[in-house]
Amino acid sequence: MEKQSEVQEVQEVKQPTQNEIIDKAIKNLREKKSKVYFYCPPMNTPSGGIGVILRAAKNLSEDGFDVTIVYEPQQDQRASYEASSKAKKQIDIFNKFNPTWVDFDISSLEFKPLGDKDIMFNVIGEDGKNETTKCIPLNVNPEDFLIIPEGFPNVMKKTMQVSCKRIVFAQSWFYVLNAMQPGEKWQHFGITDVISASDAITEYLVSIMPGLKIKDFKQGINREYFKVPEKVSDKLPMVAFSGGRGEESRAKTYNIIKTFYSFYPHLKWIRFQELAGMDREQFSDMLASCAFYLYTDDIAGFGTAPLEAMACGTHTVGWAAFGGKEYMNEENGFWCNNGDIFVAAEILGIAIDKWLNGDMDKEDIQSKYEETLSKYTTEGEKENMLNLLNQYTDERIKELESLKQ
Repeated sequence: MEKQSEVQEVQEVKQPTQNEIIDKAIKNLREKKSKVYFYCPPMNTPSGGIGVILRAAKNLSEDGFDVTIVYEPQQDQRASYEASSKAKKQIDIFNKFNPTWVDFDISSLEFKPLGDKDIMFNVIGEDGKNETTKCIPLNVNPEDFLIIPEGFPNVMKKTMQVSCKRIVFAQSWFYVLNAMQPGEKWQHFGITDVISASDAITEYLVSIMPGLKIKDFKQGINREYFKVPEKVSDKLPMVAFSGGRGEESRAKTYNIIKTFYSFYPHLKWIRFQELAGMDREQFSDMLASCAFYLYTDDIAGFGTAPLEAMACGTHTVGWAAFGGKEYMNEENGFWCNNGDIFVAAEILGIAIDKWLNGDMDKEDIQSKYEETLSKYTTEGEKENMLNLLNQYTDERIKELESLKQ
């Protein structure tokens, strides 16, 4: 009995107190031994939003933070059906999250599927069998950070009981409320910290969820890809455009093009080039070769395409979307009211006529473009993200200190 009592006493002594747990968490924060988890939808097709998340993760990793990309694996229905039919039993095969489309090296980043079992991917290994991996549960500590995109309130709800600091990374205003019930707010899920990718998003969040603690984040335009052609003759009488989000948006874009041809029959020889199915280098090369870019993203949270066009010396004509309000002005583009098809077509014709008549001084206009672009550099983006995490680290230390008894 005495020995059992002694063992019990030793075990009780070994249990850390609340203050000891807090001190350990603070020590890990100060020594950069905390972990930063980015929740990411596992899309293997080009996505600007995912690209921003991965670049942020890469920048933090390179600065010494322990970063992991976590995602919920999506089942490959076709591969699962074929494997199940062949084996005469149920076999689940999942898509491997492997965003090879990004234009930067992500080989140093760790990608982990969330779950509690081993799964098979739709990737065949060297042994001729489906690649397998072990899913991980989301085990976090008070010193850790979990960064969640704005459109995933389900993840916010699931993680309400975790001990780490959760932060929303808001790159769109449009998707904030779409997946939530009327009246729900992020505060209801225990989240108040937000990283906002534009002034428009910040303005929107302040209006619908007062009380959030919002920090600003500015994306950068990669000038290694997006740059002005060396010769004026490299600019072709072409208008680049993107199809837009969904069939309705695509239809509106094509309506502008057809309306333009109807308004300006003398410009029927002007070509339109859709920027689709291209990698970043092909996209930037094609954008740089066109004299104009038609911008029709009416729900953009920020909108990097007009900035990329400016960097290529390509003149933008299009809608002044809410998301781009912080940089769009009368000196860096031909803007019209968001969603106005007829005025967009009219302004496009006016702009092209001015360009053909030599009324647009390239150097003077480009200087205005560069003035706008000076706020959106890749170096600034990296420094911005590092500063944000350092600020969150300092705030978390103070928060934990206040919990000590």
